[in-house]
Amino acid sequence: MMEIQYSEKAVKQINKIYKGDKKSAGMILKTIEAYAKNPEEKFDVKVLKGKYGEFKRLRAGTYRIIFEDNGNIILIYEIKHRQGAYND
Repeated sequence: MMEIQYSEKAVKQINKIYKGDKKSAGMILKTIEAYAKNPEEKFDVKVLKGKYGEFKRLRAGTYRIIFEDNGNIILIYEIKHRQGAYND
């Protein structure tokens, strides 16, 4: 199983989601843990382009988890709602 690390930004985002929607927050964390256990499984993961060059995105319902994965560690960079995920 890969180690999961969260950026400060991701921690703030998941806490904010949790305040408004505990069910989604739980689902996001479950998805991240499932991916860490078995990244070979069928997940909706895409490699990103542009300013998110080295990052991948993992889909969890209407949320997008922007992360980096070097085989041993998953760094969760951002967690955003689908509508705002790519608008920075």
